[in-house]
Amino acid sequence: MGKTALILCAHADDTEFFAGGTVAKLVAEGWSVHEVIATDNGKGSFELGTSELVTNSRDIEARAVADFLGKASVEFLGYPDGELGAVPVLELRQHFFRAIRRWRPDLLLTFDPFATFEPHPDHRAVAWAAVEAVSFSHFPLYHPEHREQGLAPWLVPERWFFAKSPALFDHFVDIGPWLVRKVDALCLHESQMRLAVDDMRQGIEACGVHTEFLPMLDRLNYRPALEFMIREMARRAGEKAGLEAVEGFRRETAADLLG
Repeated sequence: MGKTALILCAHADDTEFFAGGTVAKLVAEGWSVHEVIATDNGKGSFELGTSELVTNSRDIEARAVADFLGKASVEFLGYPDGELGAVPVLELRQHFFRAIRRWRPDLLLTFDPFATFEPHPDHRAVAWAAVEAVSFSHFPLYHPEHREQGLAPWLVPERWFFAKSPALFDHFVDIGPWLVRKVDALCLHESQMRLAVDDMRQGIEACGVHTEFLPMLDRLNYRPALEFMIREMARRAGEKAGLEAVEGFRRETAADLLG
């Protein structure tokens, strides 16, 4: 029987940015990969209104990426983008308890609550709710009503946390064979990749540095800039592991408390 991975993230493109190569590798190895996306992606554009963006980014692009990578399922919680910090932590945590008990994963991937320099409130909210859920999902007195719904307590043996800063990474996945597939998957997030290019262009123009990259930042042809960025991120992460292309994580197991 194949193993199961569960990803808890904030936005439709988070998984692909931080772990797209890892997901492709897991699927190729026979894992079932499930994903829960907490927000509606409704603020991730400089050009689209919220309703159009939700339809494009979440319901069309995210499902297309899930099909492309072979994810077994994708669930949308639908909270307003950028506002997870206002959602009661017990409410968000309960959703994550439910997902863990439903899919009974061998591996959980999510944001790292202990990562430094994380400016996004949605990433921080997911990180804390997820780490609390995975820490107590096997305790039967947390949401005992779940058992009546067929969702028994479940202990997740392994947890991988991703973050923008690699300072805490101690586990490295060689994504060399899957790097192009990661870029392909990200390119299917069309609205989000246009946002990324627009954001990079604004930052460079405002600061007046790295202006040599401006010709590459074409929002209608974003793949060259995106591929350059992803390859550079994978190369830098790989330096610590002695590999050419890596996605890094901070790894924990359920046995770590034993020392």
